[in-house]
Amino acid sequence: MRVVRRTFQAGTMVVLAACAVMSCDVPPPQQTAREPILRYRMDAPPPNLDPVRANDNNSLFYIYQIFDGLVEFAPGTLDVQAAVAASWTISQDGKVYTFKLKEGLTFHNGMPVTADDVVYSLRRGLTKSTQSQKRDFLAPLDGSGPFWDGETGKLPGAAAPDSGTVVLTLTEPSPQFLTVLATEAGSIVPRRVYEDPEQTYLRQPVGCGPFTMASFEPDIAITLARFNDHWKTRPNDGGLDAIRVRFIRDASTALEEYRTGGIDFTYELPPGQRAQIQTEMPAHFHHGKQLWIMYLAFNHHAGPFAGNPTLRRAIAHAIDTDYIVRNLQEGKDWVATGVIPPGMPGHVEGEAPWRYDVARARALMVEAGYPEGRGLPPIDYLTNETQGFRRILDRLTSDLGAIGVKLNPREMDFGAFLGELTAQGGPRAPLWRMTWFADWPDPDNFLGLQFFTGAAGNYARYSNPVFDDLVARARRETDPAVRADLFRQADRVLMDDVALVPIYWYGSDILLRPEFAGWKHSPLGPYAIAWEEVYLDRDGSSG
Repeated sequence: MRVVRRTFQAGTMVVLAACAVMSCDVPPPQQTAREPILRYRMDAPPPNLDPVRANDNNSLFYIYQIFDGLVEFAPGTLDVQAAVAASWTISQDGKVYTFKLKEGLTFHNGMPVTADDVVYSLRRGLTKSTQSQKRDFLAPLDGSGPFWDGETGKLPGAAAPDSGTVVLTLTEPSPQFLTVLATEAGSIVPRRVYEDPEQTYLRQPVGCGPFTMASFEPDIAITLARFNDHWKTRPNDGGLDAIRVRFIRDASTALEEYRTGGIDFTYELPPGQRAQIQTEMPAHFHHGKQLWIMYLAFNHHAGPFAGNPTLRRAIAHAIDTDYIVRNLQEGKDWVATGVIPPGMPGHVEGEAPWRYDVARARALMVEAGYPEGRGLPPIDYLTNETQGFRRILDRLTSDLGAIGVKLNPREMDFGAFLGELTAQGGPRAPLWRMTWFADWPDPDNFLGLQFFTGAAGNYARYSNPVFDDLVARARRETDPAVRADLFRQADRVLMDDVALVPIYWYGSDILLRPEFAGWKHSPLGPYAIAWEEVYLDRDGSSG
């Protein structure tokens, strides 16, 4: 089995009984004198700081700050702009990309950034021994398949004709290729450091991004310091000197730290306090749509759901997604009616392909061969242990119990959960909670990487030749409208087959102190915020 794509670590919001029935008195955050240091909250240390291995939002927060690529997403948008590259051209047939590098750029250790480093970094992303999870990202490069399989040491799709020029050649045109290069898959590392057999870069990563790794205090904090030689840095521009990430597991504790001035940013609000926080801290509260989805994943390889779409449909009809979004998520998110999220080509508007209907679910249980659940063993259900996901688990247990399906929950920390998903041969459990967020803003990232036969993120080992054909055609299509329609059809195939049960598309709630100006919401999520654009507005003159 190929390596996995990514999932989301943080928990979700739920309503606590006490706050559901009465107002929660919450004092406003304390105002204190500030240094240009952003104090950021994460719930746990990052699992991996290697850009070719990282596949979770926690790790990617650091990677997006430490590493640059040839191109990047413009702050607050999904548009691609130049980064290490000064310019680029694309051949008329759409297969050859020629990049000219900015002059005088250096890595954090002072080494010059060269075209050889760029090519090395891309080759590294296609090398099995690095434990890379970027094969599908970089698959368009000519020769990527034989190179990955070890059949050859040559990768004709990546070349450096001189120290300032990179030429990337694709097997066929790929409309999404520039956006792929703007993700962590395009991160440029110094060859001399990352060839180290001791792999010291796992503890002390070196890139050419806007921040450097200054210190790592295990289970306490990570500090990123501003890289003063970064190409975006200007003398006395008022930008952040550092980002100090504190590890605070509990969201309520994090909110108290925010109120007392201990942190400046948090993206997970405690259960039951969303409306109160919006009312009492409007200048601190930000909300936006994310290109993320939460769903229930079935094991299509083994267990009771494999080859039994009727049983899968019974599960879908038994789950009250409206209740989950309206009450447990406090209206933060949107009920998902497919896989492709709003704001992305191929998104399908309209109602869910199945509605909450217990009577229908019970009838389907009979049709599936398990009347009232008889003969169906308890279903192992995997989830990471956060307060929000636990509340959703409680609701799922209740909803599915009403049709005779008994869940056997296996809650674990995020590292263990990720390990179960990425295990050789895939997860053994029949059912698990899955959150997928966009690696790059393209429907292939949601459909192809998760459900195409043999794809890296296809943990469930789903396979459908009709779906595969639609995705393969969409990947080759250069007409945006035709391409979007093919992905739209592929999304409907997944729903008709009940390949998964979509629960909600994510919204993002963020608390950020108003004196930190220049902040822009990223549809990719908190990890992709361009913090190098943020500055401390000491007198409030920015607004």
